[in-house]
Amino acid sequence: MKYTDLQLDGLKELINIGGGNAATSISKLIAQPISMSVPEVAVLDYQTLYTQIMEEDKEVHAVISSISGTFSGVFLFVLSDVAADRLVHLVMEDATEEMKQSIISELTNIIFNSFLNAISQLLSDELAASLPMARYDFFGAAISSLYLALNQFDDHVLVIRNEFSYEQETLDASLFFIPEEGVLEEIFGTLGI
Repeated sequence: MKYTDLQLDGLKELINIGGGNAATSISKLIAQPISMSVPEVAVLDYQTLYTQIMEEDKEVHAVISSISGTFSGVFLFVLSDVAADRLVHLVMEDATEEMKQSIISELTNIIFNSFLNAISQLLSDELAASLPMARYDFFGAAISSLYLALNQFDDHVLVIRNEFSYEQETLDASLFFIPEEGVLEEIFGTLGI
């Protein structure tokens, strides 16, 4: 899995546009500013992923959505309990545990679709996200099972993620894009890189 600096920079800019659109949509919904960091795009082995990005045994709310259209893959949005509680509280102060899962799924659905709308316009392609499925799991189990489901058995994973912040505090929440085999090459071709 090797990519040039130009390809990684192009991918980072694409993710930056999509992530910015997603942050704007959430900000409008909760009437509070949510900002997004410059996206991280890297090829990492699993050990580095679990030491630099998130611990393998960290329990997270993992929300998954499949992408269909010209390009395909999976979105994975992970939130710690604290980040999930903070986001849910911004939407509804007295949410029950059952309502919490529903709110997290709906917020994630908005993020996924806002992200895809921006990228669809840029690439002039129709892309759609499936309804999100939420589960509470270990980060390692959530991310490795998605790579296996997409028949990607490499020792290295392509990490494409955005981090979100609220009131100058980084939310322990990250959006990952896991493309199917060959999708990045198609995207690079469309971008002319």
